[in-house]
Amino acid sequence: ITSTQSLLLILSLGVRLSVEVCAPDCSGVDPGISVRDPTDCTRYYVCLSINGVNTPSEFPVECPDSQYFNDGHTVPRCDPIADAPSDFCSDLCDPCIPDCNGNNAGTEQPDPLSCSQFDVCLVDPGHYLENFCPSDAPYFDFRHSVCQSDPTLCYGYCDLCLPHCTYNGQLVIDPVNCHEFYLCSPPTMAHFLCPSNQVFNRLTGECEADADCEILCVTKKH
Repeated sequence: ITSTQSLLLILSLGVRLSVEVCAPDCSGVDPGISVRDPTDCTRYYVCLSINGVNTPSEFPVECPDSQYFNDGHTVPRCDPIADAPSDFCSDLCDPCIPDCNGNNAGTEQPDPLSCSQFDVCLVDPGHYLENFCPSDAPYFDFRHSVCQSDPTLCYGYCDLCLPHCTYNGQLVIDPVNCHEFYLCSPPTMAHFLCPSNQVFNRLTGECEADADCEILCVTKKH
């Protein structure tokens, strides 16, 4: 399907509200209950009632060493990894990539790096249309998929200075050194150096001699 066909399909569908984003979700949960961090199975957020709205805590909480967050309990808690099922650290997402997976065409996703933008998913996986909020409503409220004027409702879960692993065997670039990469085995990862001064190409997931050096994190030094 072409981009033009994708656009026509989106227009025929109409824009729908996004059903899921890479962020903690306290909907349907009582205040004081913890919910999973969708980017890291060893962390969780505590749901808090703020002005009558059940909201995730500002920062995630780390489970103790060698434990993971188990939301299978009536009251979710951290459990030992040694006793965990084989899929205990699955269904992770990358907070720095719009969740356009090919099965959610027409949904609106927050732009990970700009609160003044939002992305409408197309039919093709990984493809989306960039849209800008108007000047009188410059901030995108990612939980309600609407442009509005409150900057505190922006999506703020993307940290380009952290490597984000989502599945076992995945290779991700070192955000501060384009010659290095991580081999993922969530919740752990191993650090490697490309051979012969090659550069890691995050699009192909390989070390290449002629790839452009891409530094994702420009605020920290290696």
